Amino acid sequence: MSKYQESLERCQKAVNLEQPDRIPVICKVDPTFAIEYAGFDMKEALWNVDRIAEAYSRVYEDFYFDGGGYMGRFPLFYKVMQSKSFVPNDSNGYVQHPEVSGLEAEEYDEYIADPYKTIVNKVVPRLYPALAAEGMEGGLNWARAINANNRIMGKIVAGNNMVAEKYGVPNLRRGITEAPFDFVADQLRGFSGASMDIRRHSEQIRQAAEVSTPLMAKLARLSNPTPGGSASIFMPLHMPSYMRTKDFEKLYWPSFKALIDELVGEGYTIQVFFEKNWTRYYEFLQDLPKGVIGYFEEDDLGVVKEKLGKKMCIMGNMPLSILRTGTVQQCVDTAKEIIDKAAPNGGYLFTTDKSLLTVKDVKAENFRAVNEFVHEYGIYK
Repeated sequence: MSKYQESLERCQKAVNLEQPDRIPVICKVDPTFAIEYAGFDMKEALWNVDRIAEAYSRVYEDFYFDGGGYMGRFPLFYKVMQSKSFVPNDSNGYVQHPEVSGLEAEEYDEYIADPYKTIVNKVVPRLYPALAAEGMEGGLNWARAINANNRIMGKIVAGNNMVAEKYGVPNLRRGITEAPFDFVADQLRGFSGASMDIRRHSEQIRQAAEVSTPLMAKLARLSNPTPGGSASIFMPLHMPSYMRTKDFEKLYWPSFKALIDELVGEGYTIQVFFEKNWTRYYEFLQDLPKGVIGYFEEDDLGVVKEKLGKKMCIMGNMPLSILRTGTVQQCVDTAKEIIDKAAPNGGYLFTTDKSLLTVKDVKAENFRAVNEFVHEYGIYK
Protein backbone atom coordinates (compact mmCIF):
# COMPACT_ATOMS: atom_id res chain seq x y z
CA MET A 1 0.00 0.00 0.00
CA SER A 2 1.33 3.46 -0.89
CA LYS A 3 2.06 6.15 1.70
CA TYR A 4 -0.92 8.09 0.31
CA GLN A 5 -3.33 5.17 0.77
CA GLU A 6 -1.98 4.38 4.23
CA SER A 7 -2.40 7.98 5.34
CA LEU A 8 -5.85 8.27 3.78
CA GLU A 9 -7.09 5.11 5.49
CA ARG A 10 -5.54 6.25 8.78
CA CYS A 11 -7.30 9.61 8.64
CA GLN A 12 -10.64 8.24 7.46
CA LYS A 13 -10.77 5.74 10.31
CA ALA A 14 -10.13 8.47 12.84
CA VAL A 15 -12.79 10.73 11.31
CA ASN A 16 -15.23 7.80 11.41
CA LEU A 17 -14.54 7.43 15.18
CA GLU A 18 -12.62 4.21 14.60
CA GLN A 19 -9.14 3.27 15.78
CA PRO A 20 -6.51 3.42 13.02
CA ASP A 21 -3.04 1.89 13.17
CA ARG A 22 -1.46 5.18 14.25
CA ILE A 23 -2.50 8.65 15.36
CA PRO A 24 -2.78 10.77 12.19
CA VAL A 25 -0.68 13.95 12.17
CA ILE A 26 -2.48 16.80 10.42
CA CYS A 27 -0.94 19.83 8.70
CA LYS A 28 -2.42 23.17 9.76
CA VAL A 29 -0.06 25.43 7.82
CA ASP A 30 -1.35 28.55 6.09
CA PRO A 31 0.03 29.45 2.64
CA THR A 32 1.77 32.46 4.19
CA PHE A 33 3.83 30.17 6.45
CA ALA A 34 4.70 27.87 3.55
CA ILE A 35 5.75 30.78 1.34
CA GLU A 36 7.93 32.27 4.06
CA TYR A 37 9.42 28.89 5.01
CA ALA A 38 10.33 28.21 1.38
CA GLY A 39 12.10 31.57 1.19
CA PHE A 40 9.86 33.00 -1.52
CA ASP A 41 8.82 36.63 -1.86
CA MET A 42 5.46 36.87 -0.09
CA LYS A 43 3.79 39.37 -2.39
CA GLU A 44 4.94 37.64 -5.57
CA ALA A 45 3.79 34.21 -4.38
CA LEU A 46 0.37 35.39 -3.16
CA TRP A 47 -0.27 37.04 -6.50
CA ASN A 48 1.24 34.18 -8.50
CA VAL A 49 -0.35 31.19 -6.77
CA ASP A 50 1.56 28.70 -8.95
CA ARG A 51 4.41 29.03 -6.44
CA ILE A 52 2.32 27.94 -3.46
CA ALA A 53 2.43 24.24 -4.34
CA GLU A 54 6.21 24.52 -4.55
CA ALA A 55 6.23 26.17 -1.12
CA TYR A 56 4.17 23.34 0.38
CA SER A 57 6.56 20.85 -1.19
CA ARG A 58 9.29 22.32 1.02
CA VAL A 59 7.04 21.99 4.07
CA TYR A 60 6.04 18.40 3.32
CA GLU A 61 9.66 17.47 2.68
CA ASP A 62 10.79 18.78 6.07
CA PHE A 63 7.91 17.84 8.40
CA TYR A 64 5.95 14.61 8.82
CA PHE A 65 2.19 14.71 8.09
CA ASP A 66 -0.56 12.19 7.37
CA GLY A 67 -3.15 14.70 6.17
CA GLY A 68 -3.19 18.24 4.89
CA GLY A 69 -4.63 20.46 2.21
CA TYR A 70 -4.56 24.23 2.00
CA MET A 71 -6.78 27.13 1.09
CA GLY A 72 -6.40 30.85 1.63
CA ARG A 73 -7.38 34.34 0.56
CA PHE A 74 -5.44 35.70 -2.37
CA PRO A 75 -5.17 39.38 -3.33
CA LEU A 76 -6.08 39.28 -7.03
CA PHE A 77 -9.70 38.30 -6.42
CA TYR A 78 -10.29 41.05 -3.85
CA LYS A 79 -8.38 43.68 -5.79
CA VAL A 80 -10.60 43.17 -8.83
CA MET A 81 -13.68 43.83 -6.69
CA GLN A 82 -12.12 46.82 -4.85
CA SER A 83 -13.01 44.92 -1.69
CA LYS A 84 -13.47 46.81 1.56
CA SER A 85 -14.19 43.65 3.55
CA PHE A 86 -11.01 41.78 2.62
CA VAL A 87 -8.25 44.23 1.73
CA PRO A 88 -4.90 43.23 0.14
CA ASN A 89 -1.86 44.91 1.63
CA ASP A 90 -0.03 46.53 -1.27
CA SER A 91 3.39 46.02 0.32
CA ASN A 92 3.27 42.27 1.01
CA GLY A 93 0.06 40.85 -0.47
CA TYR A 94 -1.48 39.79 2.85
CA VAL A 95 -5.28 39.98 2.80
CA GLN A 96 -6.59 41.72 5.91
CA HIS A 97 -10.17 41.71 7.23
CA PRO A 98 -11.02 45.11 8.70
CA GLU A 99 -14.25 45.57 10.60
CA VAL A 100 -16.80 46.97 8.16
CA SER A 101 -20.57 46.97 7.99
CA GLY A 102 -22.42 46.19 4.78
CA LEU A 103 -25.87 46.32 6.38
CA GLU A 104 -27.34 49.00 8.64
CA ALA A 105 -29.37 48.02 11.70
CA GLU A 106 -32.50 49.63 10.26
CA GLU A 107 -32.18 47.37 7.19
CA TYR A 108 -32.64 44.10 9.11
CA ASP A 109 -36.28 43.74 8.12
CA GLU A 110 -35.40 44.22 4.47
CA TYR A 111 -32.71 41.55 4.73
CA ILE A 112 -34.99 39.13 6.56
CA ALA A 113 -37.66 39.55 3.87
CA ASP A 114 -35.25 38.91 0.98
CA PRO A 115 -31.62 38.24 1.93
CA TYR A 116 -30.35 37.62 -1.60
CA LYS A 117 -31.87 40.82 -2.99
CA THR A 118 -30.53 42.86 -0.09
CA ILE A 119 -27.03 41.44 -0.48
CA VAL A 120 -27.00 42.27 -4.19
CA ASN A 121 -28.57 45.73 -3.88
CA LYS A 122 -27.16 46.96 -0.56
CA VAL A 123 -24.28 44.88 0.78
CA VAL A 124 -22.28 44.23 -2.39
CA PRO A 125 -22.15 47.90 -3.50
CA ARG A 126 -20.87 48.91 -0.06
CA LEU A 127 -18.29 46.17 0.39
CA TYR A 128 -17.31 45.47 -3.25
CA PRO A 129 -17.92 48.75 -5.11
CA ALA A 130 -16.35 47.62 -8.41
CA LEU A 131 -19.18 45.11 -8.82
CA ALA A 132 -21.73 47.91 -8.55
CA ALA A 133 -20.15 50.22 -11.12
CA GLU A 134 -22.61 51.81 -13.51
CA GLY A 135 -23.32 50.48 -16.96
CA MET A 136 -21.26 47.76 -18.58
CA GLU A 137 -18.34 48.28 -16.21
CA GLY A 138 -20.18 46.63 -13.33
CA GLY A 139 -20.96 43.57 -15.42
CA LEU A 140 -17.40 43.39 -16.69
CA ASN A 141 -16.08 43.57 -13.13
CA TRP A 142 -18.34 40.67 -12.14
CA ALA A 143 -16.90 38.68 -15.04
CA ARG A 144 -13.34 39.66 -14.07
CA ALA A 145 -13.92 38.62 -10.46
CA ILE A 146 -15.42 35.27 -11.44
CA ASN A 147 -12.60 34.64 -13.89
CA ALA A 148 -9.96 35.56 -11.29
CA ASN A 149 -11.54 33.27 -8.69
CA ASN A 150 -11.80 30.38 -11.15
CA ARG A 151 -8.18 30.73 -12.22
CA ILE A 152 -6.92 30.96 -8.64
CA MET A 153 -9.00 28.04 -7.37
CA GLY A 154 -8.10 25.91 -10.37
CA LYS A 155 -4.41 26.37 -9.63
CA ILE A 156 -4.88 25.82 -5.89
CA VAL A 157 -6.81 22.57 -6.41
CA ALA A 158 -4.23 21.33 -8.92
CA GLY A 159 -1.39 22.23 -6.56
CA ASN A 160 -3.12 20.53 -3.64
CA ASN A 161 -3.53 17.36 -5.67
CA MET A 162 0.05 17.41 -6.89
CA VAL A 163 1.68 17.72 -3.48
CA ALA A 164 -0.80 15.26 -1.95
CA GLU A 165 0.16 12.56 -4.43
CA LYS A 166 3.87 13.34 -4.38
CA TYR A 167 4.25 13.29 -0.60
CA GLY A 168 1.47 10.89 0.33
CA VAL A 169 -0.44 13.52 2.31
CA PRO A 170 -4.13 13.44 1.29
CA ASN A 171 -6.21 16.60 1.27
CA LEU A 172 -8.56 16.60 4.25
CA ARG A 173 -10.06 20.00 3.56
CA ARG A 174 -12.03 21.23 0.59
CA GLY A 175 -14.42 24.12 0.81
CA ILE A 176 -15.54 26.55 3.47
CA THR A 177 -18.70 27.98 4.91
CA GLU A 178 -19.76 30.04 7.93
CA ALA A 179 -22.21 29.54 10.74
CA PRO A 180 -25.21 31.71 9.81
CA PHE A 181 -24.87 34.00 12.84
CA ASP A 182 -21.15 34.46 12.13
CA PHE A 183 -21.98 35.39 8.54
CA VAL A 184 -24.27 38.14 9.81
CA ALA A 185 -21.61 39.32 12.26
CA ASP A 186 -18.55 39.01 10.00
CA GLN A 187 -19.92 40.05 6.61
CA LEU A 188 -23.00 42.17 7.27
CA ARG A 189 -22.88 44.01 10.60
CA GLY A 190 -19.29 43.77 11.81
CA PHE A 191 -18.25 42.58 15.27
CA SER A 192 -19.19 45.81 17.04
CA GLY A 193 -22.51 46.10 15.26
CA ALA A 194 -23.45 42.49 15.93
CA SER A 195 -22.43 42.79 19.59
CA MET A 196 -24.78 45.75 20.01
CA ASP A 197 -27.52 44.02 18.04
CA ILE A 198 -27.51 41.09 20.48
CA ARG A 199 -28.84 43.54 23.07
CA ARG A 200 -30.77 46.02 20.94
CA HIS A 201 -32.08 43.94 18.03
CA SER A 202 -31.94 40.38 19.34
CA GLU A 203 -34.98 39.05 17.49
CA GLN A 204 -33.91 40.63 14.22
CA ILE A 205 -30.37 39.25 14.37
CA ARG A 206 -31.79 35.83 15.23
CA GLN A 207 -34.07 35.96 12.19
CA ALA A 208 -31.23 37.27 10.02
CA ALA A 209 -29.15 34.23 11.00
CA GLU A 210 -32.08 31.95 10.27
CA VAL A 211 -32.65 33.28 6.75
CA SER A 212 -28.88 33.14 6.11
CA THR A 213 -28.82 29.37 6.67
CA PRO A 214 -29.77 28.42 3.07
CA LEU A 215 -27.09 30.82 1.77
CA MET A 216 -24.42 29.20 3.94
CA ALA A 217 -25.53 25.73 2.83
CA LYS A 218 -25.26 26.86 -0.78
CA LEU A 219 -21.79 28.29 -0.14
CA ALA A 220 -20.71 24.92 1.25
CA ARG A 221 -22.01 23.07 -1.80
CA LEU A 222 -20.40 25.51 -4.23
CA SER A 223 -17.01 25.26 -2.53
CA ASN A 224 -17.22 21.45 -2.28
CA PRO A 225 -19.66 20.04 -4.86
CA THR A 226 -18.97 16.41 -3.93
CA PRO A 227 -20.11 15.19 -0.50
CA GLY A 228 -18.47 12.14 0.99
CA GLY A 229 -14.85 11.17 0.59
CA SER A 230 -12.01 12.36 2.79
CA ALA A 231 -12.22 16.14 2.33
CA SER A 232 -14.15 18.14 4.92
CA ILE A 233 -15.73 21.58 4.72
CA PHE A 234 -14.06 24.05 7.07
CA MET A 235 -16.28 26.16 9.33
CA PRO A 236 -14.55 28.56 11.76
CA LEU A 237 -16.75 29.83 14.61
CA HIS A 238 -16.13 33.34 15.94
CA MET A 239 -18.89 34.92 17.99
CA PRO A 240 -19.79 32.32 20.67
CA SER A 241 -16.70 33.08 22.77
CA TYR A 242 -17.98 36.64 23.16
CA MET A 243 -21.62 35.76 23.85
CA ARG A 244 -23.52 34.95 27.02
CA THR A 245 -24.67 31.34 27.14
CA LYS A 246 -28.35 32.32 27.08
CA ASP A 247 -27.77 34.50 24.00
CA PHE A 248 -25.89 31.67 22.30
CA GLU A 249 -28.76 29.29 22.99
CA LYS A 250 -31.39 31.65 21.62
CA LEU A 251 -29.60 33.49 18.82
CA TYR A 252 -26.66 31.39 17.57
CA TRP A 253 -27.36 27.73 18.18
CA PRO A 254 -30.62 27.13 16.22
CA SER A 255 -29.31 28.23 12.81
CA PHE A 256 -25.88 26.68 13.41
CA LYS A 257 -27.35 23.30 14.27
CA ALA A 258 -29.78 23.49 11.35
CA LEU A 259 -26.88 24.07 8.95
CA ILE A 260 -24.82 21.22 10.40
CA ASP A 261 -27.81 18.86 10.29
CA GLU A 262 -28.51 19.75 6.66
CA LEU A 263 -24.94 19.34 5.40
CA VAL A 264 -24.17 16.18 7.38
CA GLY A 265 -27.47 14.77 6.16
CA GLU A 266 -26.23 15.27 2.60
CA GLY A 267 -23.05 13.30 3.32
CA TYR A 268 -20.63 16.13 4.09
CA THR A 269 -18.06 16.04 6.87
CA ILE A 270 -17.72 19.43 8.57
CA GLN A 271 -14.49 20.48 10.27
CA VAL A 272 -15.63 23.00 12.87
CA PHE A 273 -13.02 25.26 14.45
CA PHE A 274 -14.17 25.96 18.00
CA GLU A 275 -12.30 29.18 18.64
CA LYS A 276 -11.09 29.85 22.20
CA ASN A 277 -12.76 27.84 25.01
CA TRP A 278 -16.06 26.01 24.52
CA THR A 279 -16.46 24.30 27.90
CA ARG A 280 -19.80 25.96 28.68
CA TYR A 281 -21.26 24.79 25.36
CA TYR A 282 -20.53 21.04 25.55
CA GLU A 283 -24.14 20.25 26.43
CA PHE A 284 -25.24 21.82 23.16
CA LEU A 285 -22.53 20.11 21.11
CA GLN A 286 -23.69 16.70 22.34
CA ASP A 287 -26.78 17.21 20.16
CA LEU A 288 -24.79 17.52 16.93
CA PRO A 289 -24.93 14.57 14.52
CA LYS A 290 -21.96 12.35 13.79
CA GLY A 291 -20.04 13.72 10.82
CA VAL A 292 -18.33 16.63 12.59
CA ILE A 293 -14.60 17.01 13.20
CA GLY A 294 -14.20 19.16 16.30
CA TYR A 295 -11.09 21.34 16.01
CA PHE A 296 -10.54 22.77 19.50
CA GLU A 297 -8.19 25.63 20.28
CA GLU A 298 -8.03 25.99 24.09
CA ASP A 299 -10.16 23.18 25.53
CA ASP A 300 -8.72 20.27 27.52
CA LEU A 301 -8.98 17.44 25.00
CA GLY A 302 -9.25 14.89 27.79
CA VAL A 303 -12.50 16.52 28.89
CA VAL A 304 -13.61 16.95 25.28
CA LYS A 305 -12.98 13.25 24.67
CA GLU A 306 -15.09 12.33 27.69
CA LYS A 307 -17.96 14.66 26.81
CA LEU A 308 -17.99 14.50 23.01
CA GLY A 309 -15.73 11.64 21.90
CA LYS A 310 -18.64 9.38 20.99
CA LYS A 311 -20.14 12.05 18.71
CA MET A 312 -17.22 13.68 16.90
CA CYS A 313 -13.62 13.16 15.90
CA ILE A 314 -11.49 15.65 17.86
CA MET A 315 -8.29 17.50 17.03
CA GLY A 316 -6.22 20.54 17.96
CA ASN A 317 -4.90 21.89 21.27
CA MET A 318 -1.11 21.55 20.69
CA PRO A 319 -0.12 25.11 21.70
CA LEU A 320 1.82 27.19 19.22
CA SER A 321 3.10 29.11 22.25
CA ILE A 322 5.00 26.02 23.43
CA LEU A 323 6.26 25.23 19.92
CA ARG A 324 7.47 28.81 19.64
CA THR A 325 9.19 29.27 23.03
CA GLY A 326 9.77 25.82 24.55
CA THR A 327 12.57 23.31 24.28
CA VAL A 328 12.23 20.18 22.17
CA GLN A 329 11.68 18.11 25.31
CA GLN A 330 9.01 20.48 26.64
CA CYS A 331 7.19 20.29 23.31
CA VAL A 332 7.37 16.50 23.17
CA ASP A 333 6.17 16.23 26.78
CA THR A 334 3.20 18.49 26.00
CA ALA A 335 2.31 16.47 22.91
CA LYS A 336 2.50 13.24 24.91
CA GLU A 337 0.23 14.64 27.61
CA ILE A 338 -2.37 15.67 25.03
CA ILE A 339 -2.43 12.43 23.07
CA ASP A 340 -2.44 10.25 26.20
CA LYS A 341 -5.74 11.92 27.10
CA ALA A 342 -7.29 12.36 23.66
CA ALA A 343 -6.10 9.43 21.55
CA PRO A 344 -7.38 6.26 23.32
CA ASN A 345 -9.77 4.21 21.15
CA GLY A 346 -9.27 6.41 18.09
CA GLY A 347 -11.43 9.23 16.80
CA TYR A 348 -8.51 11.64 17.18
CA LEU A 349 -6.26 13.68 14.88
CA PHE A 350 -3.10 15.37 16.19
CA THR A 351 -2.52 18.98 15.20
CA THR A 352 -1.75 22.45 16.52
CA ASP A 353 -4.23 24.66 18.36
CA LYS A 354 -4.42 27.04 15.42
CA SER A 355 -2.96 27.43 11.94
CA LEU A 356 0.64 28.50 11.46
CA LEU A 357 0.68 31.88 9.70
CA THR A 358 4.36 32.82 9.86
CA VAL A 359 7.66 31.04 10.52
CA LYS A 360 7.85 32.99 13.79
CA ASP A 361 4.89 30.97 15.10
CA VAL A 362 7.10 27.94 15.84
CA LYS A 363 10.70 26.84 16.09
CA ALA A 364 11.17 24.52 13.14
CA GLU A 365 13.12 22.01 15.24
CA ASN A 366 10.28 21.82 17.76
CA PHE A 367 7.62 21.39 15.10
CA ARG A 368 9.63 18.67 13.36
CA ALA A 369 10.42 16.82 16.59
CA VAL A 370 6.82 16.82 17.81
CA ASN A 371 5.38 15.51 14.54
CA GLU A 372 7.98 12.75 14.38
CA PHE A 373 7.37 11.87 18.03
CA VAL A 374 3.61 11.55 17.52
CA HIS A 375 4.13 9.39 14.45
CA GLU A 376 6.49 7.07 16.31
CA TYR A 377 4.81 7.05 19.74
CA GLY A 378 1.22 7.13 18.55
CA ILE A 379 0.89 3.48 17.55
CA TYR A 380 -2.33 1.80 18.65
CA LYS A 381 -1.57 -1.55 20.26
